[in-house]
Amino acid sequence: MTLWARVALAMVPLAVASVGAAGLSAAYFGGGRQEPWTLLAACVIAVLLALLVARRTARQLSLLLAAEAERQQAAHQALVASEQNAQAIIKTALDAFFQTDLDGVVLEWGPQAEALTGWTRAEAIGVNVVELMVPERMREAHRERRKKMLADELGTSAGVRFEASAMHRDGREFPVEVSATALRRGDTWLLNNFMRDISQRRLAEEQLIQAQKIEAVGQLTGGIAHEFNNMLTVITGTIDILADGVKGNPQLAVITKMISEAADRGARLTASLLAFARKQPLQPTEIDVNVLIEEVANLLSLTFGRHINVVTRLAADAWPALVDRAQLNSALVDLAINARDAMEGDGTLTFATRNVVFGVRDAMSVGVEVAGDYVVIEVCDTGPGIPPAIRDKIFDPFFSTKEVGKGTGLGLSMVFGFVKQSGGSIEIDGEEGRGAIFRIYLPKADASALPVTEADERPVIGGHETILCVEDDLEVRQFVTIQLESLGYKTIVAASAAEALAIAERGTKFDLLFTDIVMPGNMNGRQLAERLMAERPSLRVLFTSGYAYGAMHAQGRAGQGIPMLSKPYRKAELARMLRRCLDPAVDHVGDPIPLPYSVLPDVERFLRKNQT
Repeated sequence: MTLWARVALAMVPLAVASVGAAGLSAAYFGGGRQEPWTLLAACVIAVLLALLVARRTARQLSLLLAAEAERQQAAHQALVASEQNAQAIIKTALDAFFQTDLDGVVLEWGPQAEALTGWTRAEAIGVNVVELMVPERMREAHRERRKKMLADELGTSAGVRFEASAMHRDGREFPVEVSATALRRGDTWLLNNFMRDISQRRLAEEQLIQAQKIEAVGQLTGGIAHEFNNMLTVITGTIDILADGVKGNPQLAVITKMISEAADRGARLTASLLAFARKQPLQPTEIDVNVLIEEVANLLSLTFGRHINVVTRLAADAWPALVDRAQLNSALVDLAINARDAMEGDGTLTFATRNVVFGVRDAMSVGVEVAGDYVVIEVCDTGPGIPPAIRDKIFDPFFSTKEVGKGTGLGLSMVFGFVKQSGGSIEIDGEEGRGAIFRIYLPKADASALPVTEADERPVIGGHETILCVEDDLEVRQFVTIQLESLGYKTIVAASAAEALAIAERGTKFDLLFTDIVMPGNMNGRQLAERLMAERPSLRVLFTSGYAYGAMHAQGRAGQGIPMLSKPYRKAELARMLRRCLDPAVDHVGDPIPLPYSVLPDVERFLRKNQT
């Protein structure tokens, strides 16, 4: 019941009493035959009754009015609280809020909208949102879509959600996701909009797609390269034997050399494929990038000639990087050769270094694995630059802008794979027609990184020790057995990790485990080494593989410091690596230190620091 209905109901008794009093008064003053005192008494009673009823009615009306006033006050307070709550939600929401009428004129503009677009609330209120932040080339299409949306969705509780391009106040475009809901106010409608920047999400999606594409190609590439390296191991190894046998025949010696060079080219091609697939065996150490770049720059200055000016701008405080020295050297040379070809033999090639510290968001935007400290290497040229249309394809395998027959299209993909496998990233910058910049991010070396080691100059000699050789490929196993026996070693062979364990469990003695890393079955070479080293802590181990990325990166403490001989390899490399593993380490006074390889790097570092 409304307030006025209650007031009317309360007035009924007063009205009845008033009518009764009026009737009695009329009868008295009408000159009837009633006794005067009787009529007078009746009038007095009627008037008193009317006054009592009026007093009661007034009290009821007062209570009703007070209750209505209290209700209205509570309703007002609830409305104010609701408005304050809505404003608090808008101000603290992660998404930007703005409100428009049906024509798109801005009625409300939240703080996040100010931060996201650069337009202040005072500047945005009263301006059409299309003119405010829709790129000019897309405005007409946006208006048409808005009309269709209003016609189809107006009044629906679910609203609509869509993605679009928004324009910042400074002219920069960025992708956004907008959710819009219609709200009825009186006889018109308002649109409440929440908007968020999805640049990071788009970038993450693109990186995921690229990673999945690279991984798919890498799986195929890695498998092919593994088998090809096994074949090359046999070919390159037997070439040395053939070369020794035909020394007295010049014609056959030339043919042998041609075979050797072709095998080397095949090995380099396989290495390039593995580098792209991020499945090559790396040996990261602490590298002074400035020193390496200076060496590369000096070499290029002599090679490129006087028409290419090679310049270095190296930060004096550049951090050391944790990276494979040989692979970084090769990557820089590949980038320099690409720059030379782009400049058509005339221009300036610049190498620059600096340090950078990435937070989580920045690390994601440049594509490095984790936030932290990185060394930046920039390779800049003054060529025509890279058109935007092909920037997303520049690191794809076999993609090339050169003529057919000129280049393999693996140079940049190899650089990309090596940098990503090293825990870094690479990006392209620069404007078309104004040169290109390749920017490499490499992780800073920490205190535990291994320093650069000198090249192994050990003589090619054999030995008399017993070696357990574990190799699943029959041809490679036969070849290795022949090579080991020709060097004087006693050889025990196994075709799998299970066979090797069975040999060890029989108590067979051997001095070194020479095992392939990638093998079929439930146990790979790394796991086999860990199992045997747990039982024989001083056991010497030498790994070999042409495709060891997954197994090596899962390596535990027991495998750290173990040398690896990459396939394909020659007899001289095998001989030197075996002696490196078998010859005992000595301290600064020449005493032997028969320690397992799991702690050998720490000992070597300690001895270098304490030598006098």
